[in-house]
Amino acid sequence: MTVEFTHSPLLGTLVEVRVGASTDVAERADRAAVAEFQRLDAVFSTYRDDSELNRWRRDEVPTCSPDLLTVLEAAQEWYEASAGAFHPATGMLRQRWLAAHQVGAIPSPAELSALADGTRSLPYRVSGTTVQRLDDCTGLDLNGIAKGYIVDRAATAAAAVPGVSSVMVNAGGDLRHRGEGTVLVGVEDPARPFDNQPPRWSVRVADGGVATSGSARRGFQVGERWLGHVLDPRTGWPVEHTTSVTVLARDTMTADVLATVLGVLEPNEAIAFAASRGIGCLLVDSSGTASTSPDWPS
Repeated sequence: MTVEFTHSPLLGTLVEVRVGASTDVAERADRAAVAEFQRLDAVFSTYRDDSELNRWRRDEVPTCSPDLLTVLEAAQEWYEASAGAFHPATGMLRQRWLAAHQVGAIPSPAELSALADGTRSLPYRVSGTTVQRLDDCTGLDLNGIAKGYIVDRAATAAAAVPGVSSVMVNAGGDLRHRGEGTVLVGVEDPARPFDNQPPRWSVRVADGGVATSGSARRGFQVGERWLGHVLDPRTGWPVEHTTSVTVLARDTMTADVLATVLGVLEPNEAIAFAASRGIGCLLVDSSGTASTSPDWPS
């Protein structure tokens, strides 16, 4: 049997947990997943002053925990692999666009270019178990990768409970499945996100992760102009050529970060990038045209 649980808020969003097990075992598995969410929120939260990430950004923590080290290293690897299309320190850019929303005026190209100069390189370097600070790390937020890592760890914690045959954890669209069977995940049409329409596409996930990033529900209203929340760290501008990217990968952290990378890259470049790494992706461009990589299930 499958037992379902919902929690809100966890990580500031609705979290759904489905466990294949008897009711009492499923309840233990759900508690294990929630405990992992809470533990890792204390590591990665940018809203909690006492989180490990915030204390590390202020240089108050001499060494990083294994969790923070793992995500910092993965962020470094994807920054390098994407030639800067992903950057874990875009906090200053995001704050500037939030301010633009408040005042109703687009920042000048010169100002955005100057802010983007701050993302030309990483402010840290991971080597083995050591993290070396190279520059100011206060803008580091890890928001484009840490959520997927937390979902993976929560699913792992639930699956480790004896008697569990399958687990699905879904945190606001970042989803991980582990164990037996599959889970069907719907993908909405980014052109009609609020029409209560059934999903336009769907994909089956088997012991893997899926994540979607797009401009339909999250972004910046600047005057009369709507701009998506995905920022190109190389230019400082919100991405306009792509409205939605869904990524199917071996784990949710990979799906999470690649949903950002592939949304920043031009559509043809994004499909080629996914294909070269055996990653399944469904991309919808600004004209509404959908494209898939070879590894997206037919």
